[in-house]
Amino acid sequence: MKKLLKLASLALLGLSLFTGCKKNEAPYEELTDAKDGASVYIARFTGNEQKLSIFPYQDEARTFEFGASFGALGLPKNNISVKYAVDDKAFDSLNVQRGKMGLTAYRKFPAEAYQISTLNSTISSGKTTSDLIKVSYFSRLFDPAFDYLLPISIVSADGYKIGTNKTIFLVAPKLSETPASKTGWTVSADSEELVGEGSVNGKATAALDGNIDTYWHSKWQGGELPFPHWLTIDMKQDIYVTRVELAARQNASTGFSRFNIEASNDGSTWISLGTGLIMDPANKAFQSFPVTPGYRRYLKITMTAGATSVTKSTHLAEINVYRY
Repeated sequence: MKKLLKLASLALLGLSLFTGCKKNEAPYEELTDAKDGASVYIARFTGNEQKLSIFPYQDEARTFEFGASFGALGLPKNNISVKYAVDDKAFDSLNVQRGKMGLTAYRKFPAEAYQISTLNSTISSGKTTSDLIKVSYFSRLFDPAFDYLLPISIVSADGYKIGTNKTIFLVAPKLSETPASKTGWTVSADSEELVGEGSVNGKATAALDGNIDTYWHSKWQGGELPFPHWLTIDMKQDIYVTRVELAARQNASTGFSRFNIEASNDGSTWISLGTGLIMDPANKAFQSFPVTPGYRRYLKITMTAGATSVTKSTHLAEINVYRY
């Protein structure tokens, strides 16, 4: 009998301790309308700009979502209405900081490039996060040469303190060009000098081998062929081309002086990317030629005039293609 009473006492003690623990946790779960020590802030705040995905371009809108969070001892007893606004003051302040660091100022999001689903959200009773705000944006409508900023701040929260992390900074970053890998590419030419320039030079493939000291040469043995001369590159897949670089032959200055660039996606139908472009055959550095950007598979370089009026054959050391 004494043993049973002892077991019952231990069980009651355990229940009492368990209940006591539950009571100690209760303040974090209790509903409260007290505003002291409570705040509302951006849920996805990181302290840094949120960089949006811009490339590859697409016709459909991309989206970014965020909301508000509630911080306090306990949970909100009533719904909290949170209001937001595009924050021009934060935009100006951040640009002042960038200026001090020698950085280019952000541009504002173009009005036609984005939509905000709503500037109101609700943290429901008993919850710690709000429903989400959706920012839709159209990547094609941002100039890839510039950085854009859209700051959105909490401006009111039903009388609750707004936390210092009240603003989300959405950035549409400028795009950086990178040289496209030439692995697997093929090249053809109107003619090649397969004998007179040695075992490597003279062939069209020398214009894509990554070596500026090798070169393609149009045929000259057995009689020079006149201008125009051309090289056609098959990149084997569509690449978003932004710029073409050409390097003249390093040990001669008798190349071409004018040329055209064309592009195709099927190898049959061509569009012009540049006409009457000027090449300096005496300049041994890479010479850069921005083109109308777009997805291209084939590029054609048509050389139309030589370094002198009597020049017939021509040559080229290397071709680089830049992309996003």
